[in-house]
Amino acid sequence: MKVVFDGFWWGAGPPSLRHVMREIVFAWREAFPDDELTMVTRTRHRVTDRDDVPPTVAVVESRLWPQALFARRAVRRAARRAGADAVLTHNFAAQTPRVVSATYLHDVLFVTNPEWFTKLELLYFSLMERWVTSADIVFASSRSEARRIAEFSDAGFVVPVGLGLSRELIDADKSDDADPTLTPGGFLLSVGRLNVRKNLERTILAALDRGLLWRERPLVVVGEPDGKVDGVDERVANAIGSGAVVFTGFVSEDRLRWLYRNTALFVFMSLGEGYGMPPVEAAYFGAPVLTSDLDVFHENLGGLALYAPSTDVAAIGAAMTSALRADGPSGRRPRGGEGLAHTHDWAATVRAMRSSMAETQTEVLA
Repeated sequence: MKVVFDGFWWGAGPPSLRHVMREIVFAWREAFPDDELTMVTRTRHRVTDRDDVPPTVAVVESRLWPQALFARRAVRRAARRAGADAVLTHNFAAQTPRVVSATYLHDVLFVTNPEWFTKLELLYFSLMERWVTSADIVFASSRSEARRIAEFSDAGFVVPVGLGLSRELIDADKSDDADPTLTPGGFLLSVGRLNVRKNLERTILAALDRGLLWRERPLVVVGEPDGKVDGVDERVANAIGSGAVVFTGFVSEDRLRWLYRNTALFVFMSLGEGYGMPPVEAAYFGAPVLTSDLDVFHENLGGLALYAPSTDVAAIGAAMTSALRADGPSGRRPRGGEGLAHTHDWAATVRAMRSSMAETQTEVLA
């Protein structure tokens, strides 16, 4: 099979999108070595190191911007020149006559919860809605998100294919990078930005109400304050100022692995996710995990997490207190997620994608 990939974020961009793009291409090359693969990348992020690209993957450059236009036109042009059987874009579908057009639509939360996004974001994301009918297949990261896409978009054929754990993160040959400012077991951990959807403000207030945070036992947040500290509750701003809440910004995989392994509790009370990888990663490394009571977390974590209603500060605080007690109400701390590497595997994801493409190809050519 000849496949052309959207590599707009290959060289730089949002970490989560970049990570998914790269993992899919690397896993595809390993799983299907006989396929002819082409990746379209941005000219400004020129690939100069072939070690950064899987062997035998052809690279085509394009100046088109933003990603919507890039996926719509540059990928289509590359597919025509390569004589492709299929293309795989991200979020924005390409219109490719007689070539299977597949797009990985990460989520449609901008449709169900527009209040979480800016007007400019909503305007741009609306192109996902308008163009989704151009896709012969829409891939989703979870069964929960596949149901939402089917209900709230005009996508014709939605296939949940999952996501895999980061291979760099779970690489057993790599060592941890300990944070010298933190004591193992002496901090709580979360991942995300201080914005509405990630719900960190309620998480912080819940922990403060229960007296769970202080400078020597902070809540460590892997992410940025997002420039919105001035608009949050005064107690939250004070906690950030005092060091009871610490935003780390970007951290390496080695540091993140150490944080997961050494936190007293991982908390992720997001209001909505298409997948929500951080709690899965935390569970894999044996952290006690508390998440919001969302269908997607039950799907991905099952009994490896404790759950609380995301908008109830008192309930979040009570759940955090229980999770931090070794003799909590369930009599256990939810550990033992090593098996997640088998159920969250990139090879399985790309096999599901290719199988759907091959089945659809006959219909497209008919």
